[in-house]
Amino acid sequence: MTARIVAYIVGSMVAVLAVGTVFQDRFVTYESVPAVMLFGIVLGTLTAFIKPLIQTISLPLTCLTFGFFALLINAALFGLAAAITPGLEVTTWGAIVGAIFASVINGIFFSVVDEESAR
Repeated sequence: MTARIVAYIVGSMVAVLAVGTVFQDRFVTYESVPAVMLFGIVLGTLTAFIKPLIQTISLPLTCLTFGFFALLINAALFGLAAAITPGLEVTTWGAIVGAIFASVINGIFFSVVDEESAR
């Protein structure tokens, strides 16, 4: 579980830095590196502990929308973490794009972490 939380934190930080860099502060703006680190910790914690509960409750709606609602859950958690974190601002589209980036990056990290733990 600890490796997964660390992967969530690192994936969140990389996603904010990538979205902020690629889209040149149109979607995500941050004031400092500690703000990005705090955001990673907040989003990693939300994703590790709150997201599974929300996904379980919303499973029928997620199935009806062919997984689109899962993207909305990810974007909502991304936006919530940005609202909690001082020194970091995210637009609505930034939350959606950031959630997609974070999901892809976390998937890559999990493929490495799960291979390491399987050995």
